[in-house]
Amino acid sequence: MLNKVPVFVAVLLLGCFTSTLRAAPSEIYLLRHAEKLTSKDKDPRLSPCGVAQAQAMAKLIPGSLSTIYHSGYQRTRQTAQQIGLTQPGAKIDLYNAADLAHLVTRIQQQDAAVLVVGHSNTTPELVHLLSKLTAPTITEQDYGVVYQLKHSEQGYSLFSFSIKQPSICLSSKT
Repeated sequence: MLNKVPVFVAVLLLGCFTSTLRAAPSEIYLLRHAEKLTSKDKDPRLSPCGVAQAQAMAKLIPGSLSTIYHSGYQRTRQTAQQIGLTQPGAKIDLYNAADLAHLVTRIQQQDAAVLVVGHSNTTPELVHLLSKLTAPTITEQDYGVVYQLKHSEQGYSLFSFSIKQPSICLSSKT
């Protein structure tokens, strides 16, 4: 009986240890929210062009997402909601844009593909925090780019995909 106790304890500890280990997602998608209304409001909604951009970006994300993260701003929530319409199994979840380290920890505990809808300043920072790769530069005029971090044995590789701007966006700029 005494010989079985150390084996039992070792198996129990190994089980606890391995259950806390989770694989990071093999794919992480990140994007800046779609075009917002021109407004003095600190929390503007998406413009009609932005809604069309979000719908177009949804088509660039293959497969299924487990979670779509968005900051507390209307424009990120609305972008996430538009993409969520094509991802019926995805949970839409709020994150604190002022605490990206906590978001990174949450993402790294996932084992399925996730999407983060962020801002021109937070999206590049998240790319770097998650992958240690050089972050892309995103300006206030950049809309419609989906970044993909794809995991391999060597770490993450960064890819980017751009939408063709919807016609509503082209007609509203003239």
